[in-house]
Amino acid sequence: MFARVCLILLTLFSLNSQAQTITIKEGSTFAIIGEPKYAVGFDHFDYANPSAPKGGTIVNASIGTFDNFNRYALRGNPGVRTDALYDTLFTTSDDEPGSYYPLIAAHTRYADDFSWMEITLNPHARFHDGSPITAGDVAFTFHKFMTEGVPQFRLFYKGTRVEAIAPRTVRITLAQPGKENMLSLLSLPVMPEAFWRNHKLSDPLSTPPLASGPYRITDWRMGQYIIYSRVKDYWAADLPVNRGRWNFDTLRYDYYLDDNVAFEAFKAGAVDRRAETMAKNWSTRYVGRNFTHGYMSKMSTRTPRRRIPNGWRLISSARCLTTASPGSHHPRL
Repeated sequence: MFARVCLILLTLFSLNSQAQTITIKEGSTFAIIGEPKYAVGFDHFDYANPSAPKGGTIVNASIGTFDNFNRYALRGNPGVRTDALYDTLFTTSDDEPGSYYPLIAAHTRYADDFSWMEITLNPHARFHDGSPITAGDVAFTFHKFMTEGVPQFRLFYKGTRVEAIAPRTVRITLAQPGKENMLSLLSLPVMPEAFWRNHKLSDPLSTPPLASGPYRITDWRMGQYIIYSRVKDYWAADLPVNRGRWNFDTLRYDYYLDDNVAFEAFKAGAVDRRAETMAKNWSTRYVGRNFTHGYMSKMSTRTPRRRIPNGWRLISSARCLTTASPGSHHPRL
């Protein structure tokens, strides 16, 4: 009996000691390893230009086809870029790995072992219909993924709780505390409960859903093209993570069943950018009138950055872009 009492007392003492060692922290930026590149209060990402003009259209080629607008459906072929329809609690930068900066979120309070985190949302966060993004939408989204998403999601986050504890505050409690596990949830899209309560996440959508990102789908022909238009009153346009970005008024994606046809469309000027990863193609196929006359300029990603004349197309062996200044005579840029 005495031994059992001692064991219980030791267990309680151990649990109490663990509880006392947990420190409550506050913050708004995170990094999986080390510190984020950008300090709290930064103005914009280094690769973004806040003075960049806005306007114009860029035409992209997509290979294959599409038959719905739900990126998370368990069947069908979702349209290109439908994974970017929704803003997330936090977003990442393109010039560093594993760092998170606030988007829908404004501030956090969390345990230093990342067993739980309370996230306060930006009061200006809105869906495209003007309705506010609430903590209820965050909790609903997590529950939607847990009940109707892919099985891997349910297995990975088994035992995790996401609760709206105030209209603009959500609390995440992990079954297994861990920094990487917690940060992985910060990039979960936040979906409007008002729309998705009447739709299954696992089913395809034949029309675009209510969204919240910098672009909305404004026109499409199933299997042929999708047109995204920049949201002129986008609520997050002036946040540091977005300043100087999302500058095209229109993004058009034309679908081609064959990459060779898409390549010829690019050479003819029907497509404004192309990614090339085949060395043989890079060396032998980028020829023709538009190259001869200087309307297209070949540039490898290994080539030092240089000035591109107005109106020229830029193609790269890793990232191919069509570039032109607002003063050029290109019909789409």
